[in-house]
This record gives sequence, structure tokens and C-alpha cells, in this order.
Amino acid sequence: MNAHTLSPDAKRLREIRAALDSIAPADWTRVHDQSGAFIEMRGAMGELFVLARFDAGATNEEMAFATDAPDMVRFLLRLLDNSFQTIRKLKGTPPANQAAGEPAANKNFAAECALKCQDARFKVYLEERHGLERPLTDDRVAQRVRSILGVRSRIELNTDGSAAEAWKALRADFAAWLKAQR
Repeated sequence: MNAHTLSPDAKRLREIRAALDSIAPADWTRVHDQSGAFIEMRGAMGELFVLARFDAGATNEEMAFATDAPDMVRFLLRLLDNSFQTIRKLKGTPPANQAAGEPAANKNFAAECALKCQDARFKVYLEERHGLERPLTDDRVAQRVRSILGVRSRIELNTDGSAAEAWKALRADFAAWLKAQR
């Protein structure tokens, strides 16, 4: 197969990744009010929006499945990424050679990380989960993140597959922490 031609499964996997990225951080919570159960999402500025309402006939399992969908997709994508990485190692394929369906090489995790390091909620997360000491300055946050990820520079998130995987895991843990804070 031509290296530039993706299989239908690889194309679909890229579409799923793009869809998940487009709704980031996808911080969803199931909430109840006088009208019934619904999914609430947090906007970029912390504001809350009703994403979807459930019919009275929806089961708890169905509501939980819908509410947890972004976290489940993140988990499954991380599992696939780890599997692709293991397969590449076993086959001796260099990490720079993208496996089908993996994120495009131009994904700028370094820039994403730099932005996240300025987020006040991310700073509190690092303080609570990773021992970041006060004052919670941008420089301290950047240093702590580099330490957690085992990199000298955030730019390694764009060039080192294992560093990118570590960043994605930290980002997912932060999203889970945010969800638990509600």
C-alpha cells in the first residue's frame, strides 16, 4: 500500500481523533434538575452549558455511557497509541514513521502544553496531584511539567513519541481530575 494512502479504518480513526480534539476538553457531567437528567459541559471560560437532555425512559447505564463517552474514547485512543508504539518497537520501525491512524506529525503538543501551563485550574491540579509548590507561577508549572514528563524542553513533546504519550496521559488525568472537582 502507498505510504500516503490510508485505509478506511485509519481514515476513520483520524476523524475520531479530530472530532475529540474539536470538543476538547469535553468536560461533561450528568446533572439533574426539575426537568430531569441532562449532560452539562464547561465552556472555555468556565461557564456551564446544557449539552443534551435525557428522556425519562433513559436508564442510568445509558446516561452514564453518554456522559462518559469522551473519557472512554480518550482511553481507547491511548490504548491504541500504546499498542501502535509496541508494534513499532517489535517490528523495529522508527518512531518518526507514523502508524496508520496515529495523530499527524504536525500536532503541536508543545504549544498545547504551554497554554495548559497558564491555566489556573491546571496549576491547582499540579499542586494537588503532583506536589507543585506555591507560588503557582508559570515558570514553576513549566518546570514541574517537564519533570513529570521526563523532558528537558516541551518541544520534545512534538519530536519524541514517548514524551507525547506521557503528555496525553497527563492531559487525560487532568481532564478526569476536573470532572471529579464538580
